[in-house]
Amino acid sequence: MKKFLKRLKKDERGLTLVELLAVIVILGIVGVIAFVAIGNVIENSKKDAHIANAQQVISAVELLEASGDTLNGSEDASEIDSVGKLTDPWDTNNNGYDFTVERSDSRNAIVISSVHSECSFTNATKSNLIKDGRDACGKTYTASDD
Repeated sequence: MKKFLKRLKKDERGLTLVELLAVIVILGIVGVIAFVAIGNVIENSKKDAHIANAQQVISAVELLEASGDTLNGSEDASEIDSVGKLTDPWDTNNNGYDFTVERSDSRNAIVISSVHSECSFTNATKSNLIKDGRDACGKTYTASDD
């Protein structure tokens, strides 16, 4: 029994270099996976903010029409007083950006278009944006899409 205890004490060393390298590689892999996942979350949140801005513009135009004013053809959202300055989620300098809104007679709805380089859509209604969310980016809507 004493020999066994002596041998046990003699073999007590720290981590070997291979074990240490294995731990570092595993931590590196976990770090890369987390970095990619966080990057996707940030990009998706920017698209969500862009879609939310579009929904807000449509709500402002609905409020404008409810107060008795009318939308004259196709207008930039920045020309509508109740919209104000919108913040571009992709622009770190906090410059504004615009949407184009119009009343669609064929759809009996307010439609909005965005030509943003990161997330563009054409002729979307509020219900399209609610239904599709960030998937609205890159779509062109028609009257049958409602």
